[in-house]
Amino acid sequence: MSSISPPLQQAPRSPLLLRLLGPASWLSGRLSFSRKFLLVGGVMLLALALLSLPLLRQTAAAAQQAGQERRGLQAYEQQSKLLVELVQLRGAASLPPAQAESLRQRLQALQRWAHEEAPAPSTLPDLALRLQQHWAQLHSLPAGEEAQRRFAAHTAVINGLLALQRESARAHRLNVDPQLDTAFDMLSNRLPLLMETLAKQQDALKLSSDAMASYALGAQVVLSESAPALRAGMTQLLAQADGQTAAALRQQLAALLRGIELQQETVDKIIDRPEAVAELGPLASRNQQLARELIAASATEADAQLQTRLDALLRSQWQVAALLVIAVAAIAYLFAGIYVSTLRSLRRLSQGTEAFCAGQLGTRIRIDTEDELVLVARNFNTVAAEVSRLLEVIREQNESRQRELERLVQLRTLELADKNEQLHLAARRVQEELASARDMQQAILPQHFPNTERYSLQACMNPARELGGDFYDCFSLPEGRLGFLVADVAGKGVGAAFFMAVSRTVLQDLALADLSPAEVFVRANNVLSDRNPMALFVTACYCVYDPRDGSLVYASAGHPAPLVRDADGLVEALHCPCDIALGVMPGMDYSNQQARLAPGDTLLLYTDGITEAFAADGEAYGEARLRHWLAGAAGESAAAKLGSLVEDVADFVGGAEASDDLTALVLCRKPQGVLSVSPEPPIELKNKQLLLDYRLASRLDEIAPLALAVDAALAERSDLAFAVNVCLEELITNIIQHGLLGAPDGQIHVRLSRSEDWLEIILKDDAPPFDPFSEAPAPSLDAALDERAIGGLGVHMVKTMMDEVRAYYDGSGNLIVLLKTLKR
Repeated sequence: MSSISPPLQQAPRSPLLLRLLGPASWLSGRLSFSRKFLLVGGVMLLALALLSLPLLRQTAAAAQQAGQERRGLQAYEQQSKLLVELVQLRGAASLPPAQAESLRQRLQALQRWAHEEAPAPSTLPDLALRLQQHWAQLHSLPAGEEAQRRFAAHTAVINGLLALQRESARAHRLNVDPQLDTAFDMLSNRLPLLMETLAKQQDALKLSSDAMASYALGAQVVLSESAPALRAGMTQLLAQADGQTAAALRQQLAALLRGIELQQETVDKIIDRPEAVAELGPLASRNQQLARELIAASATEADAQLQTRLDALLRSQWQVAALLVIAVAAIAYLFAGIYVSTLRSLRRLSQGTEAFCAGQLGTRIRIDTEDELVLVARNFNTVAAEVSRLLEVIREQNESRQRELERLVQLRTLELADKNEQLHLAARRVQEELASARDMQQAILPQHFPNTERYSLQACMNPARELGGDFYDCFSLPEGRLGFLVADVAGKGVGAAFFMAVSRTVLQDLALADLSPAEVFVRANNVLSDRNPMALFVTACYCVYDPRDGSLVYASAGHPAPLVRDADGLVEALHCPCDIALGVMPGMDYSNQQARLAPGDTLLLYTDGITEAFAADGEAYGEARLRHWLAGAAGESAAAKLGSLVEDVADFVGGAEASDDLTALVLCRKPQGVLSVSPEPPIELKNKQLLLDYRLASRLDEIAPLALAVDAALAERSDLAFAVNVCLEELITNIIQHGLLGAPDGQIHVRLSRSEDWLEIILKDDAPPFDPFSEAPAPSLDAALDERAIGGLGVHMVKTMMDEVRAYYDGSGNLIVLLKTLKR
């Protein structure tokens, strides 16, 4: 007897630790090894990505800001060139036409740039517009205008450009650069202002006026305050520059500051001796040149530093991405190695287990690893040895029992054969009784259907099992009318068949009493609710058809709406309210609905066994496929159409088992029974032109948009528009309230046309037959206001305002035609 390894000693676990590890342990127990490794690796990769994402976002944001600042520097260089040109032209008595035109175009281009490309939010467009206005004022001055006034106007243009430069620098975030904010302030604010001040001081002193002397003194203040800001900005700019560039920029700044001091001393001389103004010109020109050179050199150095920073940020992005890829690759490699090793050990365990279970009891498992799976293999080998020993013992015991079992089996086999024969005879009797019940159920349903010169009718019921719950019926009513119905009892089998027989008897007895469909359902519901021990219910649709005029009165108790196909192949569902099925609860109300079948129309009543017939792949026949079949069923009798429908459903289902009873009834009104309709308008409308084609739902709030459309169509004849809107409001209100009984889902079609002499208004609705002109009472126009009967006054007003009014039913809805002369 082989020895069994002692159980592994497990360290006691803390209850708190077990509770904390509970969700992770639950998830691990529902995942395969591959999915566990994928989950852990995915979590680690997600953590790496989440840790790297803020750094990448920060680097991208810094790169975006550097790029924005470079664009601001490019705009600044263009604006500086324009500033230099404006400063140089301020002292001129007049501008050359060619140069003035060039400046105008450049200012316009600057304004377009401010509107199209300036970052938002920004006041650049307003400043550009103000600069354009200053330029227009300067350009509008005549050539002989006073020099001081021209000087002030020119200075306003330059100040506008300086303000635009400052706002452009702020919009491009030059003023918030973490390393060059002071340098950018020097470039965008101090240096342009310094250059403009140097020139303004010279130009003001040339005018030899006391007013201009104040300009010169103010310039001295600006020049004196600029030196510290220039040194601070240059110090920040040169902190990152190489030695040669830094030395050159320091020399340029020192030369400019010395030139400013000399110009200040010269201005002091001019104030005391005006004849010394000639000394200022060369000195101011040189200082301006030095300022321009310093602007260009500083902007170039700042742009180079921004480009260096942008390159460094891009390198940082690539480095972070490379590190992320390397980390992902390393993690994937390690996880793949661990997974392959673990999978190899698990495969050996699986193969050994399968071989042992297949009968190879000498199978033993060997795993060459140092993990816990070695203990699993060792325990398996121990269990396999013990099972082999026990199986040998069991085999010896089974041999002795086998002989006893064989004797008992022979006895039981003889007993089972006798019982099976009895069950077979009982099943045959049940099948014979069910077949007899099915024949009886079919026999109580009508098998012969009317086929007259005006209409033909056909119905069928194919049960899904031996007995069905669906039924149909048709019978004659007084005055040549025909009553017919289709019903569906909930459920299938024997119980539904019994309830079907009771329901048919109750409905037929009440219908033959010549009650309305709604009253038949009211009484039948009360009777079935009291005789319903199995809590079944039945949906039904009962119709009363008059073949003389095609009128149809019907009611529905939770049944699918009947479908009507007209002679043109258009299929529509009759309106059916959501009334409850019969037998659910007593005391329910049902409503009568009306329709009219035109010659050539086909009416289809059906149960959900057609629309819910399923093919082998689970797809349902559906109402859309039923409508498509009915639209194509033309030129056939009711029997032929019904046979075509049953065949179409059978072809769709194929060999699949029927899921429900299939019941349908088809009524065809033959073309010979043509309804008389009102003749066409006796007035001939020549060259008729369509003004309005409008469709609205049957809701009173839809009348206001229609009135606006009529006003637009008759814009040149407001008198006609008023009359038409008054008549349309009255007639549509009548249709909604009396024709459609307030149903919000009806459709009303309004067409407005004009000929040479007449305006034609046509209203079409889908309500039951309804004539507002004949059914409305005559108004009591001579009676006192409080003695008049309600109703009729609006229709009388329509007849008075229109020259001709007519209404008739055309088989698919009510049609109202109004004619109004166009003569004033």
